[in-house]
Amino acid sequence: SLVRNPLIAVSIELPVLIILFKMMKLGKLAAAAALAVGVAAEGEARTVVVTGATGKLGHDVYKALKADGANVRAFVRDAKKAKDILGCDKCDESEGIFEGDVTKPDTLAKVMEGADALAIVTAAQPDCSKGYPNCEYHKGAYPVDIDFHGGEAQIAAFATATKGKGSVVLCSASGTTDPENPLDKLGNGHIGFYKLNEEAALMASGLTFTIIKPCGLGDDEVGKSQIVVGHDDELDKSQLISRGDVAKLMSTAALKPEVAGGLRFDVCVGTGAPTTDYSAVFNDARFPWQKPITINV
Repeated sequence: SLVRNPLIAVSIELPVLIILFKMMKLGKLAAAAALAVGVAAEGEARTVVVTGATGKLGHDVYKALKADGANVRAFVRDAKKAKDILGCDKCDESEGIFEGDVTKPDTLAKVMEGADALAIVTAAQPDCSKGYPNCEYHKGAYPVDIDFHGGEAQIAAFATATKGKGSVVLCSASGTTDPENPLDKLGNGHIGFYKLNEEAALMASGLTFTIIKPCGLGDDEVGKSQIVVGHDDELDKSQLISRGDVAKLMSTAALKPEVAGGLRFDVCVGTGAPTTDYSAVFNDARFPWQKPITINV
């Protein structure tokens, strides 16, 4: 039998479909599933682009993917900063470090060439040096610039390079169902609104997607908390989820789109036993009608 996610829409040409059935008959089910969602074949390292790789969460996603055996490319604005944070030596393209700006679409093309997956970890950052809540965004770095237009540019560059194949994992945010969300009011930036528009752009792109919407991010040690999932801001967001745990979820989604594809969900922490199987979190995030089905072949 072959277990699959019925909500991943895959357009398969007839020759590829024939190959898939032959692989399935030979028992090569994992490889067939990988081919269907446009990822690297089994045994090959996936090439994953991480944007925002020098940020706190981006750095953790970069490290998690490295630890999970991926071929990781970091897209950064400042290669010198990458040297301190990512530990690179030359900090150039030979070491998978690509310099550019998500608000400048022409700088995104090269890093996407030959990639299997994209992890979007960019987000507008308010300047709160005057004290909370007197925060402001700098010109050209508002949520509309970074999260919406910058997100669209990343999605378009990746889709163009992969010809619509591959998968995208987006770290969005919880609270997007509340128009009075306090974060939206910071600097009049409406970050939740533009995060929601970024989500919509990804879901409409035709690419395989996973959208993770964490509650507040903290610095607790990875793997020490129960990870709980939900939808529509139903979770208790009084706790913080470890950036390391979110990074592990993003890494798992990028490397296993056949497990995580087609999902959009909230994530936070509970009081139960620590989560050790990150793949199982994605099954927990499915609505009842999204649960995997079994097809006998």
